[in-house]
Amino acid sequence: MSQQYPWAVEVVKACKKAFPGIPTVVGGVHVTMVPAEVTAENHFDYVCVGEGDYALLELVERLEKGADTTTVPNMRMIRDGKTLVNPVAPFPDLVTLPPLDYDLFDVGHVVKVKKGWMGLLTSRGCPYKCTYCFNKEIVDQYMEDGAAKRAKEFLRVYPTERILGEIRELKRKVPEIRTLIFDDDLFTLNRQYVKDFCKAYKESGIRIPFVVNAHVQQFDEETARALKDGGCLIVKYGLESGSDRVRKEILWRPMSNVRIAKSFETAHKYDLHTSAFL
Repeated sequence: MSQQYPWAVEVVKACKKAFPGIPTVVGGVHVTMVPAEVTAENHFDYVCVGEGDYALLELVERLEKGADTTTVPNMRMIRDGKTLVNPVAPFPDLVTLPPLDYDLFDVGHVVKVKKGWMGLLTSRGCPYKCTYCFNKEIVDQYMEDGAAKRAKEFLRVYPTERILGEIRELKRKVPEIRTLIFDDDLFTLNRQYVKDFCKAYKESGIRIPFVVNAHVQQFDEETARALKDGGCLIVKYGLESGSDRVRKEILWRPMSNVRIAKSFETAHKYDLHTSAFL
């Protein structure tokens, strides 16, 4: 992300000095927002825009074979003084992606530092176009490159059984996990999905309380009841400002103070703790 980018630049400089000739790749939200700027700085050999799951795989396979890497989707680079820009490929189908390999990281240490909290995603994407968020920009890029026809293609969920399997494995390897944070941009968008997931989660016997992100306009009693019954502990709402004018005119978040209050009251009615991003 943007606040991590200066650190990433220092790291890649050190890596290039210690391991000259080894290709370097950068990706993420900051790169996707300002790819031309990052590419022009030329700190990295490859700049990956958007969701790079398969793009990175293709890059590594071409490098392994000694093949041409200048046309890998999603990648930007400078070669012979020229900036090469490749269009993004369609959004990855989350059903086809392999399971996450948590052994790449010291998850036990992460959980310890976070006092027993562990974050993961059950979905990708968000339908809203808040001016301060990268979601609008990434959808615009994919549509401009012809990789997506509608914004709805950005909204995808992982199979529930896959998520439950990953959680069971994490719980086995790191029994210190006390709370799960589902870091989806908007966990409560689809009411039926919330009901189905919470039912499956409860029946799984995992019994680790969880936290979700919600939108006040996508939160009702049915959702609150399902979350509470499934084991939800906290609901986090993106409000960003207490000013009607700032929300509507600047942030593009057209929701009333009355609707905000109602959503919080609904959560409290079902004994769900609430917090707000401001």
